[in-house]
Amino acid sequence: MTAKEMLSASLEDYIKAIYLLGLDGVSVRPKEIIARLGVTGPSVTEALHLLKDRQLIHYVPYGPITLTAKGAQVAQEVYHRHETMKRFFIEVLGLDEQVAEEGACKMEHSASADLIQRVVLYTRFVRENHDDPQLGVIERFHRYLQRQEPGFTVGEGEHGPWA
Repeated sequence: MTAKEMLSASLEDYIKAIYLLGLDGVSVRPKEIIARLGVTGPSVTEALHLLKDRQLIHYVPYGPITLTAKGAQVAQEVYHRHETMKRFFIEVLGLDEQVAEEGACKMEHSASADLIQRVVLYTRFVRENHDDPQLGVIERFHRYLQRQEPGFTVGEGEHGPWA
């Protein structure tokens, strides 16, 4: 999506809810969105009109709601960011699932594609336990990134103030 087409966090929540509610091929109705998100009918109606105007959903009042191809892509991206952050919080940081869910809900809206990709790689790195006792974990991760992302170099400030 272009910067002009970017969705607010609220609209991302709506499109993700429509995506998840419709995964089983079931028609999505506004009352299901109300129940899932804990919002009011008028706010759902407003959001549905905004999503329709952006050609992300098919919607007519009192009818079923379905995602357009573009809407499905956007919803899958939002869901991927959410699940990536949630898995990172649980698997790497050891957080409780409820805390991880809440954190992922907040962070999914602002995480860039590059950040999400790096979180995916770090989670995979930790899961695969790339050990080299001669190197510290940061150096091992950078070596892992060089194998995963040809041309990777450590950017300025990547070690942070603690290096």
